[in-house]
Amino acid sequence: MKHEDLLDENCAIARSSAVLGERWVWPILRQAFNGARRFEEFQRGIGLARNILTDRLNLLVEQGILERRASQPEGKHQEYRLTDKGHDLFPAYVALMEWGNKWTGLAAPPIDLLHKPCGHRMRGRVVCSECGEDLNDRETEPVVGKGLFFHR
Repeated sequence: MKHEDLLDENCAIARSSAVLGERWVWPILRQAFNGARRFEEFQRGIGLARNILTDRLNLLVEQGILERRASQPEGKHQEYRLTDKGHDLFPAYVALMEWGNKWTGLAAPPIDLLHKPCGHRMRGRVVCSECGEDLNDRETEPVVGKGLFFHR
């Protein structure tokens, strides 16, 4: 199976992997979440070859995760902005960062996240939308959803 064939699977994880599973996507999203907007800012923050960065930015635009817009009324420069779909990836970004901080051999986290409204450095949590308890894999199980039998 080819990577792009994952988009045809009736599985949210497979479809997400088809878009987000390419190795440069998360470093690009990191830069976007950290405020990068211009091509040069992405390139400086990642060090990626221009042609590869262009391809990956185009992928993220095609997928509706980033949008391209003129940075000035004259339209001389373009910038990339996270869409609502892109902003919705923030919890996954935080989870990946925290997993990397814990399990990839870093002596200490290179970056902390500051929750601006309360002024504290924070860690992300995944909680049940109904009771508010922390979630883990041992206390959840997959059950049939409405989309199991509907496949486009």
